[in-house]
Amino acid sequence: MKKVFPIFVLLVMLFAACATQAEPTPPSVLPVDDSQPDATPTHIPADLTPAQQAAVSALSDITGLPADKITLVSTEAVTWPDGCLGVQRGEMMCTQALVEGFKIVLEAEGREYEFHTNQNGSAVVLAPGELSASVEDAVVAQLTQNLGLDKKDISVVSSEEVEFSDACMDIAMPDVMCAQVITPGKIIVLEADGVQYEYHTSADGGRVWPATLALTWKREDGIAGFCDNMTVFLSGEVYTDNCKSPDGRMGTFSRLLSTGERDQFNNWVAEFGKVELDASDPEGVADRMVVTLSFFGNGNGKLAAADEEALFQWAQDMYQKASQ
Repeated sequence: MKKVFPIFVLLVMLFAACATQAEPTPPSVLPVDDSQPDATPTHIPADLTPAQQAAVSALSDITGLPADKITLVSTEAVTWPDGCLGVQRGEMMCTQALVEGFKIVLEAEGREYEFHTNQNGSAVVLAPGELSASVEDAVVAQLTQNLGLDKKDISVVSSEEVEFSDACMDIAMPDVMCAQVITPGKIIVLEADGVQYEYHTSADGGRVWPATLALTWKREDGIAGFCDNMTVFLSGEVYTDNCKSPDGRMGTFSRLLSTGERDQFNNWVAEFGKVELDASDPEGVADRMVVTLSFFGNGNGKLAAADEEALFQWAQDMYQKASQ
């Protein structure tokens, strides 16, 4: 399948065969910023704890059901053995720190779902055995969570069985080594509001990685010794890394940004085309700071100076949020 944009994915660091750095938070663990007004739908009962609210919100996203159709069955305090909250899928690697949290069981339409959370609900993961019935369903569920949409608003454009040429499912990042082994999987393209989103998955859907790039941002050198990188995907995933602290973080627009902030970025994507920006200090400056940004929009508009400044500020603010 022809790629719409260049593909750069840092998530390959999740594989033991190709990882050289510490483990990022898996994409099935969804960071939630409780300070944002759209982190939890207003119709979720206010008497639930933050962790319970986060689980209800996640199940509502996955099933497309309103929160008032979801019932809390039980909540149990648990010390999870790792950063994946006790849920490891495929070749995913997890940090080995103990995490205090909860096992929360919810019921919807006669079926029970088990969620694992941390204490404040800022990370939520669906337990094993509760995955969607098909790989396509798993991908749709991820995009509904990222974009805050209902399942009915997302359609499957194509689903193609392929053999990827490496363990990174043919999505690679410079300076990251991928095991050169044939990996069966799928390339799945979804559409929502007229925009297409490409995902690469393993054959069983245990690994679902975004493949449509929207923005890359880099900041390095300077007197403070910065070495920061961020990759933003059109489907909502955000990945950051820092050479001084090798644990990347994965997040989603719907959990990191308010509705207004997410809409602003989508408006830029719709209005402007591909552009390479450079806000670096001039050559020859002592302790020169290098700051670059690549933006992959779908439109034909040209960025004005104010737009460029706004994009750089957005990227810097996003990096701070995603890497906390």
